[in-house]
Amino acid sequence: MKKLLNVNYLAETIIRYRPLCIIISLLILAGLAQGLSKINFNPDINAFFPENDTLTTSHLSIEDTYSSMDNAVIGIGVKEGTVFTNEVLSLIEDLTERAWKTPHSLRVDSLSNYSYVSADGDDLYIEPFLEGSSTYDLKTLKEKELIIEEEELAYGAIISKDKKTSLINIVFDPPRKDIEAEYQESLNYVLGFLEEARKNHPEVDLIISGIVYMEYQSPMLLKAQMPKLMPTAILVILLTLFLLLRSLVAVAGSFLVILMSVVSAMGSIGFMSGDIAQPFIMVPILIATLAVADCVHLFTLYFQNLDSSRKSKEAMLESLKLNLQPLFLTSLTTAIGFLSLNLAPVEPLRGIGNGVAVGVFLAFIFTVLLLAPIVSYFNVKQSKNINFQKNIARKLGRFSIKNYKRLLVIVPVISCFLMAFIPLNKTNDNPLEFYSERYTTSAADSKWISQRIGGTFPVSYELNSQGIVSDPEFLREVDKFSEWLASNKEVLHVSSLSKIMKNLNKTLHGKQEEWNIIPTEPDLSAQYLFFYEMSLPYGLDLTNSISQNKESIKLVASLKELGSLEYREFAKRVENYASQNMPEDMVSIGTGTRPIFAFMSNMLITQLTYALGIGIVLITATIILFFRSLRYGMLTSVTNLLPIGVAFGIWAIVSGEISMLVGIGMGTTLGIIVDFTVHFLSKYLHARRQKNLSAEEAVEYAFETVGFALIITSFSLILGFLVLLQAFFIPIHGFVLFSSIAFLSALIIDLLLFPALLITWDKRYNY
Repeated sequence: MKKLLNVNYLAETIIRYRPLCIIISLLILAGLAQGLSKINFNPDINAFFPENDTLTTSHLSIEDTYSSMDNAVIGIGVKEGTVFTNEVLSLIEDLTERAWKTPHSLRVDSLSNYSYVSADGDDLYIEPFLEGSSTYDLKTLKEKELIIEEEELAYGAIISKDKKTSLINIVFDPPRKDIEAEYQESLNYVLGFLEEARKNHPEVDLIISGIVYMEYQSPMLLKAQMPKLMPTAILVILLTLFLLLRSLVAVAGSFLVILMSVVSAMGSIGFMSGDIAQPFIMVPILIATLAVADCVHLFTLYFQNLDSSRKSKEAMLESLKLNLQPLFLTSLTTAIGFLSLNLAPVEPLRGIGNGVAVGVFLAFIFTVLLLAPIVSYFNVKQSKNINFQKNIARKLGRFSIKNYKRLLVIVPVISCFLMAFIPLNKTNDNPLEFYSERYTTSAADSKWISQRIGGTFPVSYELNSQGIVSDPEFLREVDKFSEWLASNKEVLHVSSLSKIMKNLNKTLHGKQEEWNIIPTEPDLSAQYLFFYEMSLPYGLDLTNSISQNKESIKLVASLKELGSLEYREFAKRVENYASQNMPEDMVSIGTGTRPIFAFMSNMLITQLTYALGIGIVLITATIILFFRSLRYGMLTSVTNLLPIGVAFGIWAIVSGEISMLVGIGMGTTLGIIVDFTVHFLSKYLHARRQKNLSAEEAVEYAFETVGFALIITSFSLILGFLVLLQAFFIPIHGFVLFSSIAFLSALIIDLLLFPALLITWDKRYNY
């Protein structure tokens, strides 16, 4: 057992049994690569909903009780005049009819099939608002235009108040056996008839938006970008590596490790779960950049030990002896950082963490069991840059040593100043703006619809009657809540059962405004509702707003475009009103895709802060055990946490908006930042313990052996990450920029503050 903990013995064993190590590596690759065929893309936005969260639970409950809320919205807009022309109304009719034929569609609502209620005495009539509009004369068109202004359920909802824009809302309820294929089938059909309509009606704007359209686009964008982004990232990393190391062997060896690590890790994901989501594009690039870090450290010491008196085998053996422990430790701590994402209540984020954690360990295995043995077989020329690198690192080390007392004050003061800006950060996520306008017009299209009519920010409330929903007392409470909601500046339109009942009462009393009230008698109210439901055409019933047991209803408020902070303030106002003015437990919290995302980042930050705390404890404990020193382990916690705090401070200055993926940067960057500290500390302690050097000499030795490698690693990581700025998924951009800031901060802190801490510590305690 002692031999297995002896790095010299392990290094010698790896070199002695080089063929066996290479075979083991290839077998691991062959075994894990089988999982690639098991990977499936899951475009369902619901996968991002936090588990065991009140909002998510309420949302899913409402979807189970009423019909699905997954939709695609078609906007029809005119530049001049109104939509009340024969051509445009006829187009709305035609598109509505075609929309009903969409595969997996459940319901279609539009101006064409809006249920217009009229009465003749006690007889109630419900008919489509538009029928044969191509034959309408000017008088009929004008009548229709005036009538719609009196229809509260439609005016401002499916037609804008300036009457220049109308919506067709298609609700989907696919079997969800293969959601990607099902949505492709549905949207390919919709986009097909829309393209035909655009050709025939160039004067009309036809825009499509909605959650289902976004889910339809995401797998296509991912599959289109992966073949471009991945090679670009690898090329950038390898080019950076070549410019800094000036060795084709190092570049070729690193490429081999990257390729095998990415393929094996992706295969392992197939075996673990198989489902991937939009942010998955990060995983292979993260693995590639982290795999290079192992290769850089291996090659840096390899080239330093490679001279005329030492052959390739001996140089690699020496590099392994010095690198085996820190490489394993950094792989372990990096994995801990990414595994902390398992505390996030969102499955795609856990998938990222687990996938990268596995990839990091595979990169370590392939570096020491494949790359080191293979390179040791060849007579490699020493890198021409090795002396230059050592000189740069030595000068930097001497600067750090000479000014360690000043740096011990300056770096913390600047760091604290930057961290003072952290409270300025605010969380914000808008799922309809997740995709870059360089690749899709979905964000611009959503804004177009939102600005002209709204409908892209619906919020659903469930109201429980404690009896039956036709009860006048309950309906009056619903109406009170509905009217109060509509009075808020954020609300564009409210759809509720109370409006339907008031309209029925008014219609059956000759359209007299004084009868625009809730019926007072329970029996009469129940009859109104019964006859109304019986008269509705198939597919347009009230199952989307009344529960089957008739004990609760769904009320929908359409909001203006709001940021997460603005919506949270609105939601708090609604909650306060309901608790003070409505019967207890009558009104549920407002829910829907947009509300969930408005609150999700806040919750994720809270959860991931706990994860960060647990991660730093585990990482610090691991460092203490490996280096057998409580004091040095505690020191590393300072330099491991400080860059994250500094990064959040800088982020507040340059952006200030924290999306869900910026939030996960806390744990992931911690795992990577620790690598810098561990490699520097391992070389420092080797100099102190094995070479009996003084604190200053040990710091200089650490700079010479690992200083430039840390610089190479940092720039490789940053440039590799920055390639992801070309990704279509906007939240990734925030993660990339935040992580890059954190890596640069960590490099500066580890090269300037950490040596000062080590020297001060050792001088004080007389190591």
